[in-house]
Amino acid sequence: MAKLTAYLAFLIFFAAMLSTFQAQVTKYCEHEIVVGTGPSRGPTTKLKMLIEAIGGRNINTTNLIKNWGAMGPKHAYFLPNSLDKFRATLPCLPANFCYVQIGGKKGELVPHWFLNNITVETKGDGIYRIKSFNYFGDDGDVKSIYPYVDDGECP
Repeated sequence: MAKLTAYLAFLIFFAAMLSTFQAQVTKYCEHEIVVGTGPSRGPTTKLKMLIEAIGGRNINTTNLIKNWGAMGPKHAYFLPNSLDKFRATLPCLPANFCYVQIGGKKGELVPHWFLNNITVETKGDGIYRIKSFNYFGDDGDVKSIYPYVDDGECP
């Protein structure tokens, strides 16, 4: 009887440890960002990007081209009227994105650089989300002068 009790206690302990381990497993998603550049060339310097999800969690990179660039090492990014892709595999976020910003050091973002749109796609185990941020309104006027946009869903 004592052996059976010890065996059952071990099984209960093992099951508790296994469930704790499974709860700590982080799910990873592939995040793809497509940036549509407007009629003028963008900067080629080190840019940072911040993408925030509903609820406040975010993805932040300090060197978008070096850390996320998905178009090959010799590709010229941000040419006029082009689409550039960036990818990274990072922990999944619990909600869709609601804010995006591209920035750099003072003076790196030339005032004539316009973005048409930024699309963020997230794929993971049971997760597929896509969100587009447009810099022009339905009337063709620029919605945002600076390269950030908020769809109003962020807290």
